[in-house]
Amino acid sequence: MSKLEFNIVEIPDGESRRTVELTDEDLDLSPYTFQGGTVDLLFYRTLHFIRVNFHVDSDVEIVCDRSLKPYIQPIESDYEVVFKVDVQEEKEDENGAIRRFNFSSNTLSIEDEVRDTIFLNVPIKKLHPKFLDEEGRPKEFETKSFGDVKEDTDAEVVDPRWEKLKELKN
Repeated sequence: MSKLEFNIVEIPDGESRRTVELTDEDLDLSPYTFQGGTVDLLFYRTLHFIRVNFHVDSDVEIVCDRSLKPYIQPIESDYEVVFKVDVQEEKEDENGAIRRFNFSSNTLSIEDEVRDTIFLNVPIKKLHPKFLDEEGRPKEFETKSFGDVKEDTDAEVVDPRWEKLKELKN
């Protein structure tokens, strides 16, 4: 049983809280490397549903797109999952999900939701912190040339075929 899988009978009626510490072996985030983190859970249980709000605070090792060097990216996010008895169709969006109870196992799992929440918060442009300024924006970088650089003298030359086409236009 995963650390993010809970027995339904062990969740008390009403509101309750739990904190789960995750290690690097608890979640598979390939191609990234999960470095561990904390999931703060808020359960709200009634006869008809169980609502699970969670806050993920974790670290993920990713590779910088500019330097190809690995670095640790802190990730923090919130999500909500509602487990209901009478759900005909499961739904989800960027803020939450509605799922069916699994009565056969008498458990509910939020492992997929936690993993997906972390994935969705990995930045699209993965830049090592050394390439960011104090406000988190990318710094300009210089380009270097090696060897002799020839000046572009052909910029002024116009293809004679274009000249002929221009004459036809007039």
